[in-house]
Amino acid sequence: QNVRPTKVTCKTTKGDIDIIVERNWSPNGAARFLELVDDGFYSDVPFFRCVDNFLCQFGAVPVRSGAKAYAPIPDDSQLPVLRNFKRGYVSFAGNGPNSRATHMFITLGDNLSSLGTMPWETPIGYVSAESMQNVVSRFNTSYGDIPPWGKGPEPARIEAPDGAIYLRQNFPEMDYILSCSRG
Repeated sequence: QNVRPTKVTCKTTKGDIDIIVERNWSPNGAARFLELVDDGFYSDVPFFRCVDNFLCQFGAVPVRSGAKAYAPIPDDSQLPVLRNFKRGYVSFAGNGPNSRATHMFITLGDNLSSLGTMPWETPIGYVSAESMQNVVSRFNTSYGDIPPWGKGPEPARIEAPDGAIYLRQNFPEMDYILSCSRG
């Protein structure tokens, strides 16, 4: 059954980005992303792992008082036509079967053979071409990958009670999602 795409606009430190959510691509993932949007999860969320021509990851947040906990969701069936991730695809970042919770990424390169090979890597939609060109292309990639592959922040340190201080002190040029809403 075909479901109409849903547009989500996220305000970021570099400008607004439009994400087109394709629920047919990844029904469980799309539903979780929209739940996070509707719950207001995307408030002061760092783009903590931005690797030029690869991806820009987000969804690790410092401990928040009274915040809802999001249990992992089941993986979606992979659609062969979406196997080769294109620039601008939005997907959850998992670390094993049925591990998707809040970590997501935007693909910064084209036809990256390393993405889409795991069952938890199914795109939920894409960033509009205009948003990729005018906003996402300007995200800071100078910190690069997370340790041990780069000098970016450690996700576990971000998700600690002093995570916001850790980011401000050590990664002052990092970009953030300020808020997201449907429409």
